[in-house]
Amino acid sequence: MNIIKSLIIAMCVMQAGSFAQTYTLKQCLNYAVNNNGNIKIANLNTEIAGKKIQETIGSGLPQIDGSAAWTNNLLLQTTMLPGELMGRPGTSVPVKMGVKYNSSLGLTLKQKIVDPSFWLGLEAVQIADSYVNQNLQKTSELTNYYVSSAFYQAAIALRQMNNLKNVLAASEETLHSTELRYNTGVIKQVDVDKIRVSYNNTKSKLQQAELTYKQALNNLKYQMGLPMDEPLSLSDSLSDKNFIVADADDSFNLQNKIDYQMQLTNLRVAEIQKKQSVFAYLPSLSFNASYAYIGMGQQFSIPKNNWNSSASIGLSLTVPIFSGFQRYTRVEQNELYVKIAKENLNLTDQSIRSDLSNYSLQFRNALDNIKNEKDNLSLAEKVYKNTQLDFQQGASSSLDVVQAESSLREAQNSYFSKLLTLYIAKLDLEKSKGTLIQFINNLE
Repeated sequence: MNIIKSLIIAMCVMQAGSFAQTYTLKQCLNYAVNNNGNIKIANLNTEIAGKKIQETIGSGLPQIDGSAAWTNNLLLQTTMLPGELMGRPGTSVPVKMGVKYNSSLGLTLKQKIVDPSFWLGLEAVQIADSYVNQNLQKTSELTNYYVSSAFYQAAIALRQMNNLKNVLAASEETLHSTELRYNTGVIKQVDVDKIRVSYNNTKSKLQQAELTYKQALNNLKYQMGLPMDEPLSLSDSLSDKNFIVADADDSFNLQNKIDYQMQLTNLRVAEIQKKQSVFAYLPSLSFNASYAYIGMGQQFSIPKNNWNSSASIGLSLTVPIFSGFQRYTRVEQNELYVKIAKENLNLTDQSIRSDLSNYSLQFRNALDNIKNEKDNLSLAEKVYKNTQLDFQQGASSSLDVVQAESSLREAQNSYFSKLLTLYIAKLDLEKSKGTLIQFINNLE
């Protein structure tokens, strides 16, 4: 019996551990920071950008290479020498030149002294690093937007599902009491059928709401980076405090928009590329040094006295003279790229201002609509409760109950639809102002 009790306790503990954790919006966002695939990729790109800066800096440091070689001359080259050297004037004597084995060990050093393109290249990779970090910021902002949007969709679907459960429970109670009254002969069968049809319609709506909630949860899991087989539940606690406000502030700082910042970075990149094409006309100077240890012999085992050393140092100056107008054409191309970058910056500015105006109008409209829908929902709930009470007392017909219940379901559906529209409109407005992250951090 003790073993059985232990097994039962262990199974209960395991079952309790399998329950879905209840997530708030901020918990969903915190989970996404470490698990969303897009953020992971953006973080890896920032690491790559940092490595590229180190690589560029390394290209300006001394470059040292070592070398080793061993050669077995299977057939030595034959050269014809004048016979006078051999005491055979008037003839040519064939002579094999060289030795059978050659070996060498060496070191070479190169150091840039004057190279204008190096500093521009370093500046370019630093700007690229800024762009990658801006892309990480944009990815984080979009992830916050998509996770928040998915969370609101799921949370509203949950609230709608719970409200339909309450309506279904009330409808079931009405149906049960109606059947009892029919059995006592107070009402007709048609009244029971009408109530049952309304009950079945509410039940069908509830099943659809449950499906919508499950789909919304799956979408939220995807945006968070949570595995689909992991349990997830949300608390039905949506606060309107941060959304139902009296105004919609249209003021914003253009520099807060990450898209604008990225276009500024693109302009800087285009200007650097133009400078690089201009600097291609300038000469470059580098220092070279080498040391080698060379051995030669007729045997594979080379005596030490057959090894000889050699060393050299020098300067290398490269002066561009003529490239078939390639450098000139490259400068002109980069000037055009600078103009394109400026036009893109201007278009981004106009697009941001247009989006801000449109999303501000949408939010104001959604704010007006939700106030009306909230009043309609309260009125529909009141009418439904009063109609049920009147029906129980015989003061209203079954048709009145059916109509009241249908009106309540319609009012609920309209209210939750407009509520979701309000939440998304608020997210869009904050995103268009470049203040989405600050807004989400201030949510209660």
